Amino acid sequence: MWTKYNVELQFTAPFASSTPKNSKEIEAMLEARMPAKAPPDPVSIPELARQIAEEVGTEPNEAMERGYATFKRDDNGLYYEARCVRAHIKDCSNALQKLLDIKALKSKVAQRVYVEPEKLYLGKKEPDGSETRIIHAMTMQGPRSSFKTIDYVLDTKLSFTLKVLDDGMITRKILEAIFEYGGTHGMGQERSSNDFGKYFVAKFEEV
Repeated sequence: MWTKYNVELQFTAPFASSTPKNSKEIEAMLEARMPAKAPPDPVSIPELARQIAEEVGTEPNEAMERGYATFKRDDNGLYYEARCVRAHIKDCSNALQKLLDIKALKSKVAQRVYVEPEKLYLGKKEPDGSETRIIHAMTMQGPRSSFKTIDYVLDTKLSFTLKVLDDGMITRKILEAIFEYGGTHGMGQERSSNDFGKYFVAKFEEV
């Protein structure tokens, strides 16, 4: 039923994640992602927020500044989630559907392409650095400015397995095109500025 590929993406620029460290911002993120229909035995948003705060290294009762984004981590080090890579693949496929002349390519990819394992380790125990920027936004109260801080890693790679439904719809050629575009488009936080998240495909091998 499945074709599997071992993939390795080598980053050529700083790579950043977008998980907030501030507890209130974590709760706001979870509320924005809340499904319309609650699953059976749902975990409360405060409890989920507490779990994520632990995963990003925020200490209990720590007064963490707003606008701080970082990576999740565990005893094995910093990691990026497979679902985020899958979201990147779908985002790139949406941009390429006209060029590749494939209708509803994003939908076809969403139903056929999966990323394993769930945690993709970056080979780092801590970020290599952080960058603070001023951001400007127009609000209902008028223009506002604030600071945001982004943790990043350098010279890192993501290694994972692509699990692709073997029905002939999503071919290796399509996947290679998606990653070729994605390497320029960038992955992760700040990909739209300062060349964050740029990469090239170092390995793409059928298992």
